[in-house]
Amino acid sequence: MTFFESCNYDSGKCEQIQEWGIHNYRIVKSECPDLVLATYFSYSVHVGDIEKGGGVEQVDSCKFTWQQNNESFVTFDVCDNIIHELKCYKIPLNPKSIDSVTIYSDELYQTKLLTRTQIENLVKDWNNSKVRDYSDKPFDSAFSFFPAYQYKLIVFSQGNTRPFYGYNYLILDSSNWRYEMSKSGDLDYFHNYWKHN
Repeated sequence: MTFFESCNYDSGKCEQIQEWGIHNYRIVKSECPDLVLATYFSYSVHVGDIEKGGGVEQVDSCKFTWQQNNESFVTFDVCDNIIHELKCYKIPLNPKSIDSVTIYSDELYQTKLLTRTQIENLVKDWNNSKVRDYSDKPFDSAFSFFPAYQYKLIVFSQGNTRPFYGYNYLILDSSNWRYEMSKSGDLDYFHNYWKHN
């Protein structure tokens, strides 16, 4: 097996090709080489000369989104010079006020009722869950790399309903923040609610 290496190839060298300024931030677009000598574009946020993070997405010619950290999602509108920051605010569940919880399987097109023990476990895990990130996709399509969701859960409490969507061990509430329900990353987390019902 023979490997060829180009003398002119610098795998870590990105070239800045465009930037946008908004308040004290700069959004920088760079062109970077990949492993097969092609190029891709990457976006990053800077304050002065300090890079604050990557993972910026260009939505259109005016808007960019940036997951600043697990609990902060920022939208930059460079045309109107507006920065909008969303912070996560989780509403806890109270097991004493819950009448029932249904779980719907998107694969099987069936609904089941959770047992009282399952409800208590779900409430405990939700109240202790760690925020993962924010999704700007529609509420029921936020698991964009997977099917829309595996399970839909509806909490019935004192005449009100509250929907959740689950995939593996991730749960999404109507605020579109995703949370981790399993500290160990158990991929069967929601499957277990269905199987052990």
